[in-house]
Amino acid sequence: MRIAVKLLSPAGEMPTGFDDFGDRDMEVPANTTVASLVESLKLPTEESYTTIINGESVPLSERAERVLTDRDEVVLFPAIQGGA
Repeated sequence: MRIAVKLLSPAGEMPTGFDDFGDRDMEVPANTTVASLVESLKLPTEESYTTIINGESVPLSERAERVLTDRDEVVLFPAIQGGA
């Protein structure tokens, strides 16, 4: 099945497979979960990523159970940190 992934504001260089705008179309096996997708992207582990599927936030606690479907649009972005 085919999904679209958008990576916003990654730390460092854009990971392999993403264009300069953070977009990547992917073929993934049926029954792929959000957790397995994020793991397969090999994003920096020091970052905590918020996940949005088709405009709906997926809490970290639900990623292992949330199965992707054909044509899903997945947006990932690191948590914003900082302050004084």
